[in-house]
Amino acid sequence: MASSNGTKVQSKRGPIRYFFLNDLLHKKLHINRGLDTITTWCYPLHKRVAYTYTDVKRNMAPAFTTVEAAKMLNRGRETLERAILNGDIEAPQFTYGIDEKKNKFKYMWNEQNIVEAHAFLSTQHQGRARNDGMITPKKLPTLRELRAIIRQKEILYVRVGDEFRPVWDAEDFT
Repeated sequence: MASSNGTKVQSKRGPIRYFFLNDLLHKKLHINRGLDTITTWCYPLHKRVAYTYTDVKRNMAPAFTTVEAAKMLNRGRETLERAILNGDIEAPQFTYGIDEKKNKFKYMWNEQNIVEAHAFLSTQHQGRARNDGMITPKKLPTLRELRAIIRQKEILYVRVGDEFRPVWDAEDFT
């Protein structure tokens, strides 16, 4: 897409590489804009699949790496990996080498996986145990802030005294 002065404008997310379509993880292999087709590797089905490119652009959901998901949740990558290994959260879909061994490479998170991880992390205390036994999940964003971060919406904060409070549009974040 070109701007009014002729320079090329990139989208916020960048080019398509990994995405979810029909709750299945895909990797882009080839796009033919002239024929309006995209060839992908579908990880859960273990095969190459072709789709209409305009339908994919309209219906795809973004896929996030573990590092990106951890950054959204203000936690470290190890925290999420430990929660998966302990069985506290369900393991997201993963990529693997496209050869006969099919060794796991990395987890790819969708919005539902990140919200699940947020629900678990909101029940975990961070830091030394409190005397009253209360749970304090420090620096964890609210669910609304998290959804805005995932969907790359802008968050408006208003300063009230010495603290900043988020102000939301009338848009529904459910």
